[in-house]
Order: sequence, then C-alpha cells, then structure tokens
Amino acid sequence: MARLQCMKFPDIISEQPRDALVVAAFTLSVHNGGDMSEAVDITRTITKPHDGSFHELLEPKSLDSEAYNKEVKDLEASFRLALDHMTDQQIVSEAMAAYPQALFPDLVFIPWGLSLRVSQIFSCVKVGGKLGFVAKQGSKIDYESLAQGSLPDVRHIFARFVFDTIYPL
Repeated sequence: MARLQCMKFPDIISEQPRDALVVAAFTLSVHNGGDMSEAVDITRTITKPHDGSFHELLEPKSLDSEAYNKEVKDLEASFRLALDHMTDQQIVSEAMAAYPQALFPDLVFIPWGLSLRVSQIFSCVKVGGKLGFVAKQGSKIDYESLAQGSLPDVRHIFARFVFDTIYPL
C-alpha cells in the first residue's frame, strides 16, 4: 500500500503543483491521524527551505489555518481521484492507447478492494481526528505490522518518506 501511494504521489503533485508547506502539512496530518491543527502548527515552525530540485513544489506562502485546511483537503481529494482513475479500466486503457510509452505509475490498474485500503490511509485527513484515528507512537518501524498493513505504520512510512524527501536533513 505504501509503495502504491509513493508511486502515485509525484504524478498528483505534477498535475497541480502545490505549496511545499501544504504538502508538509498534508504529510504531517497523515502521520498524526488527521489532527490538522497540530499539523498546521508544526508546519508553521518549518524555516528550512524545501528541496528546490522538485519543480512541482511551489514556493511556500503564508497561509492562515483555514487556507491550510482547504489546500490540504484539496490534496487529499486529488489522491482519491487518482485512486478512482486507477480502478477504472476505461481510463487506464485510454492512457495506454494515447501514450504507449507512459511511465508505470500512469498505467497502473488496481482492484477496487486495494483502492479502498489505500484510501483508508488518507481518510484521516478528510475527516480529521474525529473518528479516533491514532498516530503511530514512536519512530521505530515495526516491519511485521507494516507488512500486515497496519494503518498507523503505513501512514508513518508514507509521511516520513514524503516529508524527508521534500525537507531532507
């Protein structure tokens, strides 16, 4: 599941470039189980510039909490739409016909059940922390839980992968 998310993430960002801090807030919200106010508060403390080699990322703007919420939820909606497209045989076959040399992520067809499991990873962003989503405790990776698809572990890996790529140490 995490591999599928990471594979599609660059396409989603390149289709509609995003503010680097909005992407940071999104990943932090995924990581912490949907607590948007905490994610925005942490994002506001980021002073380090993002990796400029990602042309899909826009320069950070000063946004208020409401604007961050809107932008982050818009990014989550883009993920849901991308997943819907990946389950639609017609869309995938049209992409293959229109561009036979397309990169692998553009031509992935996934079963509906996998799409539902992947969408659970981001659903915490859509509804916030209201449904009792729990953030992963600690930073140690439990590979057995990850292999079994534990949502907190998958969210943790996805968020760390994206955040650390955009804001490398």
